[in-house]
Amino acid sequence: MMSKEIRIVLAVPDLKLREILLYLLKAWEYNVAELPEGEDIIEYLKKENPSLIIIDAALQDKRGLEICKEIKGDFLTSYIPTIVLIDKRQLRRDLLSIEQGVDDYLIKPPDPIDLEIRIVLALRSAAHHFNANALTRLPGNKLIERELIQSLDSRHPFSFHYIDIDNFKSYNDKYGYIRGNQVITETAKIISKNVKACGNGKDFVGHIGGDDFVIITTPDKAEPIAKQTLRDFDAMVPHRYLSSDIKNGFIVSRDRSGRMANIPLMSLSIAIVNNTFGKVSNLFELMDITTELKNYLKDLRGSNFMVNRRVVDKGSKSRNQGRFSTQSRTVP
Repeated sequence: MMSKEIRIVLAVPDLKLREILLYLLKAWEYNVAELPEGEDIIEYLKKENPSLIIIDAALQDKRGLEICKEIKGDFLTSYIPTIVLIDKRQLRRDLLSIEQGVDDYLIKPPDPIDLEIRIVLALRSAAHHFNANALTRLPGNKLIERELIQSLDSRHPFSFHYIDIDNFKSYNDKYGYIRGNQVITETAKIISKNVKACGNGKDFVGHIGGDDFVIITTPDKAEPIAKQTLRDFDAMVPHRYLSSDIKNGFIVSRDRSGRMANIPLMSLSIAIVNNTFGKVSNLFELMDITTELKNYLKDLRGSNFMVNRRVVDKGSKSRNQGRFSTQSRTVP
């Protein structure tokens, strides 16, 4: 990635230090933004989606380290590499807090060579480890797999949502990839917003790629998240089509076999696998149940979610017998 494509946010209240940093970062041809005075930093980062943040430990009445923890505790900002600037006395006092909330630190004022190297290393580490989806900036496949394995190994009840946009390919073919990308990013925002509003603080949202997303939450939060997500998605869809297509209730586009057909407007399918009713022992079993739910949902019109009610009965004679009972809902 070229340095001009890298956006760095400066959250540094000291004017002289900020001016020095601005001079250095612009000399290295980084795209730099300063945190506006009085702005909520978490909301600002969600809006700006920077590549990296440099934050002063003295930010906002010496709450800089607490803010770093908040950044790392929110899945919408946790992927952002964070370099904290701190004085030597505070370093000794708050070393544990630094280890829990930041990716790297430098003693104030930072040596220019050290700063340049730390920025390069932080960006390289973020690209390698976090593997965020380039479009939505949500965690990608490697992190999704890691989170699922941890959920399975923990032996605690969890709920896995597999979310798919129905008829997205036909929409993308007719309206173009730019509008298609807008649908993807808007869907990511809808999912993330509802997980934050209806779920738990440590819930996980990931983007597999294309029009497929996942959520990991607890079983008690599964249906509230799904219901509100379907409502919000259905409210968004009419704004993405021409009025003539809305009136018809379909678009004329190619189906998956390549033939021209009347394709229904986009809807959302959410396959939900809870391990409350029995232990899902591994990823293969989890995806096997998820795939069966997804296949059933494909035959339903409109936006729906389906929840498994029982996991595999290994003693059953047929493939489907004892597999699961389900609940399917179309949310008005």
